[in-house]
Amino acid sequence: MPFKQLFIIRTALMAGVAAFAAIVTFQRSQGMSTGFAALALLENLRYVLWALAAFAVAAALFLRGRVDAAPDRQKGMMLIIGWAFGEGVALLGTVQHFMGASLSTMAVGLVAFIAVLMILPIPRARS
Repeated sequence: MPFKQLFIIRTALMAGVAAFAAIVTFQRSQGMSTGFAALALLENLRYVLWALAAFAVAAALFLRGRVDAAPDRQKGMMLIIGWAFGEGVALLGTVQHFMGASLSTMAVGLVAFIAVLMILPIPRARS
Protein backbone atom coordinates (compact mmCIF):
# COMPACT_ATOMS: atom_id res chain seq x y z
CA MET A 1 0.00 0.00 0.00
CA PRO A 2 1.44 3.41 -0.90
CA PHE A 3 2.57 5.47 2.03
CA LYS A 4 0.39 8.44 1.04
CA GLN A 5 -2.71 6.28 1.39
CA LEU A 6 -1.56 5.16 4.84
CA PHE A 7 -1.19 8.80 5.83
CA ILE A 8 -4.76 9.54 4.68
CA ILE A 9 -6.15 6.51 6.55
CA ARG A 10 -4.27 7.41 9.74
CA THR A 11 -5.42 11.02 9.52
CA ALA A 12 -9.03 9.90 9.08
CA LEU A 13 -8.79 7.65 12.14
CA MET A 14 -7.36 10.48 14.24
CA ALA A 15 -9.89 13.03 12.95
CA GLY A 16 -12.84 10.77 13.72
CA VAL A 17 -11.69 10.07 17.26
CA ALA A 18 -10.82 13.73 17.90
CA ALA A 19 -14.16 14.98 16.55
CA PHE A 20 -16.15 12.48 18.60
CA ALA A 21 -14.18 13.30 21.76
CA ALA A 22 -14.64 17.03 21.19
CA ILE A 23 -18.39 16.70 20.66
CA VAL A 24 -18.82 14.53 23.76
CA THR A 25 -16.72 16.90 25.87
CA PHE A 26 -18.72 19.90 24.65
CA GLN A 27 -22.01 18.13 25.28
CA ARG A 28 -21.02 17.14 28.80
CA SER A 29 -19.74 20.65 29.57
CA GLN A 30 -23.15 22.06 28.60
CA GLY A 31 -24.84 19.86 31.18
CA MET A 32 -26.48 17.50 28.71
CA SER A 33 -26.72 14.01 30.13
CA THR A 34 -27.84 10.78 28.56
CA GLY A 35 -29.50 9.54 31.74
CA PHE A 36 -27.83 6.12 31.78
CA ALA A 37 -29.34 4.41 34.83
CA ALA A 38 -26.77 1.69 35.48
CA LEU A 39 -23.83 3.85 36.59
CA ALA A 40 -22.46 0.98 38.70
CA LEU A 41 -22.16 -1.12 35.54
CA LEU A 42 -20.55 1.80 33.78
CA GLU A 43 -17.95 2.16 36.51
CA ASN A 44 -17.16 -1.55 36.23
CA LEU A 45 -16.65 -1.18 32.49
CA ARG A 46 -13.59 0.95 33.20
CA TYR A 47 -11.77 -2.29 34.01
CA VAL A 48 -12.67 -3.55 30.55
CA LEU A 49 -11.30 -0.30 29.14
CA TRP A 50 -8.00 -0.72 31.02
CA ALA A 51 -7.69 -4.31 29.81
CA LEU A 52 -8.40 -3.33 26.20
CA ALA A 53 -5.93 -0.46 26.44
CA ALA A 54 -3.23 -2.85 27.64
CA PHE A 55 -4.14 -5.30 24.88
CA ALA A 56 -4.01 -2.59 22.20
CA VAL A 57 -0.57 -1.42 23.30
CA ALA A 58 0.69 -5.01 23.53
CA ALA A 59 -0.72 -5.77 20.08
CA ALA A 60 0.98 -2.66 18.70
CA LEU A 61 4.30 -3.72 20.21
CA PHE A 62 3.86 -7.20 18.73
CA LEU A 63 2.94 -5.80 15.32
CA ARG A 64 5.87 -3.37 15.42
CA GLY A 65 8.33 -6.21 15.14
CA ARG A 66 6.29 -7.86 12.41
CA VAL A 67 5.90 -4.64 10.39
CA ASP A 68 9.64 -4.01 10.36
CA ALA A 69 10.28 -7.47 8.92
CA ALA A 70 7.30 -7.59 6.53
CA PRO A 71 7.48 -6.83 2.81
CA ASP A 72 6.13 -3.45 1.73
CA ARG A 73 2.85 -4.83 0.39
CA GLN A 74 1.94 -6.27 3.83
CA LYS A 75 3.06 -3.35 5.97
CA GLY A 76 -0.04 -1.29 5.26
CA MET A 77 -2.46 -4.00 6.31
CA MET A 78 -0.58 -4.66 9.54
CA LEU A 79 -0.40 -0.97 10.42
CA ILE A 80 -4.13 -0.48 9.82
CA ILE A 81 -4.94 -3.46 12.05
CA GLY A 82 -2.78 -2.03 14.84
CA TRP A 83 -4.27 1.43 14.50
CA ALA A 84 -7.78 -0.05 14.60
CA PHE A 85 -7.07 -1.62 18.01
CA GLY A 86 -6.07 1.79 19.33
CA GLU A 87 -9.05 3.51 17.76
CA GLY A 88 -11.40 0.97 19.33
CA VAL A 89 -10.05 1.71 22.80
CA ALA A 90 -10.36 5.47 22.24
CA LEU A 91 -13.95 5.11 21.04
CA LEU A 92 -14.87 2.86 23.98
CA GLY A 93 -13.47 5.36 26.47
CA THR A 94 -15.30 8.22 24.76
CA VAL A 95 -18.58 6.28 24.70
CA GLN A 96 -18.25 5.53 28.39
CA HIS A 97 -17.70 9.22 29.10
CA PHE A 98 -20.69 10.03 26.89
CA MET A 99 -22.83 7.63 28.95
CA GLY A 100 -21.89 9.34 32.20
CA ALA A 101 -18.55 7.97 33.37
CA SER A 102 -15.77 10.25 34.51
CA LEU A 103 -13.50 12.12 32.15
CA SER A 104 -10.65 9.78 33.02
CA THR A 105 -12.28 6.98 31.03
CA MET A 106 -12.06 9.01 27.87
CA ALA A 107 -8.51 10.07 28.75
CA VAL A 108 -7.38 6.44 29.16
CA GLY A 109 -8.74 5.56 25.73
CA LEU A 110 -7.16 8.57 24.05
CA VAL A 111 -3.78 7.99 25.69
CA ALA A 112 -3.81 4.34 24.58
CA PHE A 113 -4.68 5.45 21.04
CA ILE A 114 -1.83 7.96 20.99
CA ALA A 115 0.55 5.30 22.33
CA VAL A 116 -0.47 2.92 19.54
CA LEU A 117 0.04 5.65 16.94
CA MET A 118 3.51 6.36 18.32
CA ILE A 119 4.46 2.68 18.41
CA LEU A 120 3.26 2.12 14.82
CA PRO A 121 4.38 5.12 12.76
CA ILE A 122 3.96 5.38 9.01
CA PRO A 123 7.10 3.97 7.39
CA ARG A 124 9.16 6.33 5.31
CA ALA A 125 9.25 5.85 1.58
CA ARG A 126 12.49 4.44 0.31
CA SER A 127 14.34 6.70 -2.09
